[in-house]
Parts: sequence; structure tokens; C-alpha cells
Amino acid sequence: MTQGTSGSRPGPYRAIICDLDGVVYRGGMACPGAVEGLTAARAAGIRVLYLTNNAGHRPEEVEERLRGLGLPVASGEVITSSMVAAAHVATLTPPREDAVTLAVGGPGVRLCLERAGVRTVSPADLSDGDGPPVWAVVQGYGAQLTVSDLNEAAYAIHDGALWVATNADSTLPTERGLAPGNGSMLAAVGHGTGRTPDLVVGKPERPAFQRCLEVLGLAPEEVLTIGDRLDTDIAGARAVGIPTALVLTGVHDRDDVEAAAPERCPDIIVDTIPDLGLVAGG
Repeated sequence: MTQGTSGSRPGPYRAIICDLDGVVYRGGMACPGAVEGLTAARAAGIRVLYLTNNAGHRPEEVEERLRGLGLPVASGEVITSSMVAAAHVATLTPPREDAVTLAVGGPGVRLCLERAGVRTVSPADLSDGDGPPVWAVVQGYGAQLTVSDLNEAAYAIHDGALWVATNADSTLPTERGLAPGNGSMLAAVGHGTGRTPDLVVGKPERPAFQRCLEVLGLAPEEVLTIGDRLDTDIAGARAVGIPTALVLTGVHDRDDVEAAAPERCPDIIVDTIPDLGLVAGG
């Protein structure tokens, strides 16, 4: 374990907020030490939430993927950026009773909105130009996203709808390389409307981490965020006062930390999750 720039030492922590890609898995394989370290932490009574910017998948799909790696995951322990967006929109009051929220992206976007009690439509529901008034657009990644979907988002945004983005990642890692992410789709709509999203909720923005703290019911200092990216996982957690650990199984390494701005530097740097020493004797 290497101490980061803040001088903080690990724990004891009551919960972990854990990134997925590059921390728990890479492609179809578990990252070294991830399953062992997280399973041991959970068995020791440390709660684990998995926080992902992937908005298109249903939370249950992510849970099943983690279980397939051998991790014990209970319902509600995965927080997607769609869930964060839905929780925010659900606190708002539409300007009129018949107004709806347009869900743009994969099935996880609409599902999370509906579960939060938000009256929702899809782009296909509006394609004839005769749908209910749209007061908000929630846009997230979708592998089957079409130009028609982006058009419907642009029409509503042109007309003044609130624009909430699940996340602004410009790229999406795939087994073949980097593909355009939700940020690229946001840019397309932005160029067509002359607007930028009114709110982005995913990492590194505050709403994602604040939502995790709400779910856990804990103070920031009682929680440790584990991530592999300085610009999203580490910077976002630090912005809300959550201690951070960079695990070197993903994107960034020690050289990146040396070159990073202070607000992006982790408290702890480890090769693998077990190296954190979260569990006595581990």
C-alpha cells in the first residue's frame, strides 16, 4: 500500500463505494484480488455499494454480472447513473399535470424513472408528433440509440425542457476498443440545440456520490471510495469529502498520480483491493 498525497490512512470504514470497470472486472474477467477483497470486506460487516456511470443496463443485470464473478450482491447494492437521475427528477414538480419526462437511452433509463414514480415516455411514443408535453429529458447511454431518438430529445430541449444527463463520459470501453459514450451523444444533441445539459448526475459530479451517502445513511468520512480513474472516481469522491483509494488494476497508475492536480490525487494507492488491509489479518 502506498500513502497518497493527503496523508490519510485506511479506516476503519463502515462502507465502500466501489467502481466496476477496471476495479471489479475488465471485460469478462474479474480484476486481480477484487472478488476476494470485496467478499472479505462484506463478511467483516463493511457494506459495499457498486457505483457505475453505465445508465443503459438495468440494475439487476449488473447485479447478476457481479454474482457471476462470485461476488455476494444483494438487491439495491448497485447504483447506476440512471437511478441517480431518476431520484433527482422525482423530487421535481412538472409545470402541468399532463407533462411527461422523455427517457432517451437504454432500457435502464426508463425503468429507473418509472420505478421512481416519474411519468415517462420513450422517443417512439412521440414519433408521430402528437404526444403529451415533455417537460424534462433524461439522456443516458443506449447501445441501440438511434438518430430518431436524438431528434426527439432535441425537439423537446428546443422547446425548453429540462435536460438531465446520466453521465458525460465521451467514450465507452469495449473489448474492441473505445466506442462513443453518452458524452458523445450529448454533444450531438447540444450542437443541434445550442444548449448544454442543465444537470449531469454521474461521476465525477456530486449527485452520484451524494446519492450513495443517502442510501448508506453514513457521513462521508465513514465511507471509502475505491476506483481506478483519477478524473471520475477519485475527483468526484474527494469533492464531497469521501476518502479515496486508487487501485492499480485499471486506467491510471502512480505516474498519473504524480502528474495529477491535488483534487484528483487519492488518499491511498494499492495494487489490489486486498492490499487496502480493510479486514483485520487481511
